[in-house]
Amino acid sequence: MDGTPPSPRPAATMHRFWLLTLAAAVSKLGNTFLNLAMPWTLLADTGSPLLAALSLGVQNLPYVVSPLLGGLVDRYERRKVFLVSELVQGVAVALIPLLLTAHRIAGILVLLLVVGCASVVSNLTSDFSLVPALSPPERLAEAYSAYASTVSVARCVGPAVAGGVLAAMGPAGALWIDAATFLVTAAVAVTLPKQPPAPASAGFLTMLSEGFRSFRRLPGVVRLTVVLALYNLGAGSMPAIVVVLAENAWHWSSGRAGLVLAAGAAGSALGAWLGPRVLAGASTARRVGCWFGVCAVACALLVPPWPALTVLGFFALMAGEGGMNVTTNEYRFRAIPNALTGRVNSIMRAFIVGATVLSSVLLGWSVDLSDQLLRLAPALVGAAAACAVWAAVRPEPAAEPVAAAGRSEEQRA
Repeated sequence: MDGTPPSPRPAATMHRFWLLTLAAAVSKLGNTFLNLAMPWTLLADTGSPLLAALSLGVQNLPYVVSPLLGGLVDRYERRKVFLVSELVQGVAVALIPLLLTAHRIAGILVLLLVVGCASVVSNLTSDFSLVPALSPPERLAEAYSAYASTVSVARCVGPAVAGGVLAAMGPAGALWIDAATFLVTAAVAVTLPKQPPAPASAGFLTMLSEGFRSFRRLPGVVRLTVVLALYNLGAGSMPAIVVVLAENAWHWSSGRAGLVLAAGAAGSALGAWLGPRVLAGASTARRVGCWFGVCAVACALLVPPWPALTVLGFFALMAGEGGMNVTTNEYRFRAIPNALTGRVNSIMRAFIVGATVLSSVLLGWSVDLSDQLLRLAPALVGAAAACAVWAAVRPEPAAEPVAAAGRSEEQRA
């Protein structure tokens, strides 16, 4: 015996999988309140579209240093890491209304940075450790699809509700509701089975160095990172930019802007559901390329100067991202051993989401231009470049579906 607790029975495992999925959906529903309230409120207080876009960029900034956080995910018991990260997010969001009252913009950005750090840890733990551990190996793609589509449905409902709450209760009410949802997820985390950390005989810096070496050597990992970073550089901040467009260029109400975000979340749910079903018999690499193509076409719909077409393009773009997230998560799981999942995925996200931070600056500047083509040209260029690069590079066989059969139970444990 190696001291590892026995795996739960399949029925109990799937019960916990759905418990985690529903709790994550509640938390993400609350997060839509934050994603609508912050750019809307900061734009109203400061008149700066750039600052409004940066409210999203600041939350993504911790991904730039996420390799350090990924080392923590691999080093400590993952259920406990997930629990603490959810509680930290809840406390930080609950404090934001106090700083809004005092007009402490710098303090608000600091709290959003804290939320971003805890969110990095939470997502790394749930997406690449808890979800795979709670689903049967042969149904991994379906599990990712169910998780992503359920969360996206919550994001679909959230903006419409958030728009009404923001109008009726103001930013403070919306943010306190968001803070409460993290307590729900934390309570569920207590009921999950423990996830043993990676062997920690080596020091933290040695583990971190091993993560970087593995990132460079694992087949397909660098290629996927480069392509996702290209895509996010152009289109990574589109949800926040759509809110800015709705208020500044189209002069829509907060409720109407919330409905646009809800449409995007509905598209994401649809794409996540379709993810394992489109080209089901094809290789993972080909399915990933298909969804990159959908995103590139959708970005072309964003640039004509008609709000209705822009909203349609946004829906299609979020659908493409939903399918892309499911297929790329499967690709990453099959390519990265479980003992390295925190470190390698955090290194990937440092580049991928770091590009989103730059996107918030780039699109935050371009969205203030008068010409619609110039406003959203970065999204179109980034998506087209990502699609072209993915198609131009020959896929590696190690990330194909057949690789799952060779993945040992020790790697999955």
